[in-house]
Amino acid sequence: MIRAEVFVGKEGPHTPPPGKKISLPIPQLSDEETESNHMPNHLKCDACHVIAYQVQEAFIRTRKKNTILKEYEVLDIVERICDKGFENYGLKLVDGVNRLSGPGLKTERVMGMTQMGGRWPVRLQEMCHYYIGEVGEVELYNAFLKGEELDFFLCYDKDNNFSHCNDMKPPVQTEL
Repeated sequence: MIRAEVFVGKEGPHTPPPGKKISLPIPQLSDEETESNHMPNHLKCDACHVIAYQVQEAFIRTRKKNTILKEYEVLDIVERICDKGFENYGLKLVDGVNRLSGPGLKTERVMGMTQMGGRWPVRLQEMCHYYIGEVGEVELYNAFLKGEELDFFLCYDKDNNFSHCNDMKPPVQTEL
């Protein structure tokens, strides 16, 4: 499935001037992007941000109750995210490079076509389970309770094996 996105600003929809056409290229997938069962290396930074965002948002939603979660609750929340939290993500061409796009990613605000579905949700699930298995649900929750941003904790911290984002530059955001 391909999704086209138009963003709404404070004044209303941002549209091109009358008569001006906008061409939004569809991502052309490499063999690795279509055939591999695992997340391609060039997308692991984006995937790490997705995982951190989904887990952090789930922790924030439960924190509204002003309680410290019990260990089994933390395990349940993280398991639920890793099993079902990635259906709204797909691939988008950004600055000539295929990138993951969806909630919590800067690429979501970049104008373009997003190719949804396929193997992306399953790859994100697999990567989520791997990350959580390496770091631990409780350790992740403790980092959250200390006020650490989980995307830094998972994606940039050189003390873990997942610092896939240290050499990435952020995408340029555009709006119609």
